[in-house]
Amino acid sequence: MKKLVAFFRKMSVILFGSFLLYSIVFVLLISAANNMNWHSLFTRFQSMEMEKNGYLIMDDMRREGIAKGPLTDEQRQWLQRRAALYGMLLRYESKDRKEIWFDTFSKANVRVSDSTVEIPYNAEGELQGYLRMEYILSASELEPAYADFMKSIQLRSRLLLIGVVAVSVLFSFMIARVLSRRLNDVYRAANEIGTGKRDVRIPLKGPEEVRRLASTLMEMTKELKKQEDWRHHLMEDLTHELRTPLTTLLTQIEAIVDGVYEPDTERLQDIYDELIRLSRLVNDLERLSEAESARFSLNVRRTNMVDLARTVYSNFLPLARSKGIKLTFEPAYVPCYAEVDRDKIVQVISNILSNAIKYTSQGGKVTIGVSWSVDHTVIRCEDNGIGIGSNDLPYIFNRLYRADKSRSRFSGGVGLGLSIAKALVEAHNGTIEAESELGVGSCFTVRLPNTFAPYMGEEG
Repeated sequence: MKKLVAFFRKMSVILFGSFLLYSIVFVLLISAANNMNWHSLFTRFQSMEMEKNGYLIMDDMRREGIAKGPLTDEQRQWLQRRAALYGMLLRYESKDRKEIWFDTFSKANVRVSDSTVEIPYNAEGELQGYLRMEYILSASELEPAYADFMKSIQLRSRLLLIGVVAVSVLFSFMIARVLSRRLNDVYRAANEIGTGKRDVRIPLKGPEEVRRLASTLMEMTKELKKQEDWRHHLMEDLTHELRTPLTTLLTQIEAIVDGVYEPDTERLQDIYDELIRLSRLVNDLERLSEAESARFSLNVRRTNMVDLARTVYSNFLPLARSKGIKLTFEPAYVPCYAEVDRDKIVQVISNILSNAIKYTSQGGKVTIGVSWSVDHTVIRCEDNGIGIGSNDLPYIFNRLYRADKSRSRFSGGVGLGLSIAKALVEAHNGTIEAESELGVGSCFTVRLPNTFAPYMGEEG
């Protein structure tokens, strides 16, 4: 039973059934309309023939001298033969319709209907009465010639209907097969991707929707490949970051245990520094995990962004002066209010400003500014430091990524600060971008909506 249900749920079967049902309904409607048209034409033709034969009978009646009734038996027999000759039922009644002089309707047990033709009979210069006529119906067949004609029409209609239905079945099967084949190609490719293959090629053929589906699946495959490569590099970097302090700790503790080193203050301080570094790495990873999964709780309040940015600027001013760097604040000339979590945005600005000061040489310049629009508040941090190469710029927000593996750019850090900043900005449904040129400087731009909108459906 399950196999039968699965069979009827197949796309090819559904398409085939849909096309076939549509074709049959369409053909039946056309056939019904055609039959109605033929019936109408035949009825009209039949009425015209009866009327013509009626006039012929009236001419014969005039020649026979038949006028108004009552009729003689000989005249009745003559009308009987004449009506049979034309294959019609005939009624001859008075002009006041009160007397019936001749009637074969009653003998055939047939009532006068809408299809009955009535003709006034004029003889000897005056109206004598009316003739009513209708073709004889026997076993639902008309007069033999007309019956053969109707049978021929019906036979041809049935043959045409059978032929059209057969063509519809074949056409529906071909269309369903072509459409389902393209879908099956995408399905097989998706299964291969699900098994771990990333070099799958999907032919862009078939209807536009199938082409878009195949194109989207290929783009997803490329993105999966990039994510897997990034995850592999992430594990390598994370392993390296953890191995270095752990190896240092293990080596020094083994040396102390073996008596090679004395557990003096200097050795213990080195161990303590490595533990602090390891703890910082774990804390940064935890903060990044919370930021990316949005597990933290945003305390959103309406905040003056100019005052917030000025506070961060004031906190970093002593550090910039100690390094001989000119730190400048460019406020907006109007109040800039936005609904943000103040602590989280302070963390974002502090991270960007800290990097700018760290990687700007003595005598350099760092500028932080705030601007405002109807929908967004924009915070920009620009420096003329060492800059970032074009090959590294697209990846600086990736976890544990360093523009220089020798840590010339991110020395002293573990490559998580910008990742955390990006996650915090996105939690506010904002964006963070970077522009940089190696040896010229960098510019980081944070764009935050003035009205808070939870990111990825998260409730505020």
